[in-house]
Amino acid sequence: MTDARIPIRIVNLPSRADRRAQVSAQMVALGDHPYRFFPAVHGTLQPDHPLFRHYDPAARRRVKGSGNPLKPSQLGCFASHYLLWQECVESDCPLIVIEDDAVLRPNFGDFLAHAPAIAQHWPLVWLHGNDKPGRDPSVAIERAGPFVLHKKLKGHFRTVAYLITPQGAATLLRHCETWIYPVDDTMIRFYEHGVESIALQPPCVTHDDDSASDITGPATRARRSLGDKLRREAFKLRDNLRKTVHNTVFRLHHRRLRT
Repeated sequence: MTDARIPIRIVNLPSRADRRAQVSAQMVALGDHPYRFFPAVHGTLQPDHPLFRHYDPAARRRVKGSGNPLKPSQLGCFASHYLLWQECVESDCPLIVIEDDAVLRPNFGDFLAHAPAIAQHWPLVWLHGNDKPGRDPSVAIERAGPFVLHKKLKGHFRTVAYLITPQGAATLLRHCETWIYPVDDTMIRFYEHGVESIALQPPCVTHDDDSASDITGPATRARRSLGDKLRREAFKLRDNLRKTVHNTVFRLHHRRLRT
């Protein structure tokens, strides 16, 4: 009999045995659900990683201005998820990707039961909530057991946990020949690559806010010149216009679910 369960991959730096232990303890509650740890790329310790050739510093400067390059830790995070997308495509099987600072909520088991059906309809589904309340508009579009799927109209913050299908992974891989933004910012550019940003409500995963990220690292920003600020605002305006057009077309083809 074919196992319909969707396997879990946990992004974890090999040096963080403490986090592996914490996540392993959470996995016990899931019984024998298939999972394994994926060794994350450490951008600082692996500066010559072959995937980093995708990063285009010049394109980054054109969009974000000088003094704001992607950090090695952000490149490592991008490479880790990129490799998992490759696995998803090569295995021709959906994956549930979880970072090792995730905390599984009691309803995570309910999500696992409905995940195969959800994966038949949506290539990318966020399992964690957005950390920017009040700036997170969405449209309810579909029910899945005790959950409601929401189409995100703006974006989503972080890559704590998500479901991805081979179709979604292949589309992201094609889009990511050039890296300009961090991986989460890239994934939410649905109006560019066409992979809709769908979120589970209520979320079944949360983030351990007491645990600093080893992959993305602390945020640092240099002062922007006036030219950089104007350039950034121009690209932001362009993105907002494209996003509005895309969302309008989506609404025409998908009825809002009454909740």
